[in-house]
Amino acid sequence: MTSSKTTRLNTIITVRDHQQRQTTRELSQIQRQKQNEKDRLADMHGRHTTAMDASFSTPRATVRDIQANSAFIDRLATDIRHQSTAVQKIEGMEVVKREELIERVKAKNVIEKLQERVQAELQKEAAAKEQTLLDTLGQRNTGTKI
Repeated sequence: MTSSKTTRLNTIITVRDHQQRQTTRELSQIQRQKQNEKDRLADMHGRHTTAMDASFSTPRATVRDIQANSAFIDRLATDIRHQSTAVQKIEGMEVVKREELIERVKAKNVIEKLQERVQAELQKEAAAKEQTLLDTLGQRNTGTKI
């Protein structure tokens, strides 16, 4: 005894559910990417620290070695800045995707509540029709017999 309203609402809920699952997958992919980029940044920081320690630990070094080490450290510092920017960009994408997911969940919940109201209304109408039918049958049975 489903009406066209409930059928349409079921279709909308199915679409909203699909959108929610898709957004959840995208969010988890962004979170994995963020973790990979953070790990890469941590590795860069470790290499930078090691290079800095190594540059000051050698008692005798040639100018060429010092210049090469300095260039390496400068390049690593630049890479760290770029990687930090990349991590911040991914974190921004994560925030946007999380907000999108929240909106999708809210939209799905609204449609589900609407469907519940429609179902309750249909049940109420069916109960009223059944009661009317029972009343009619009751009046027939209590009629006078000749």
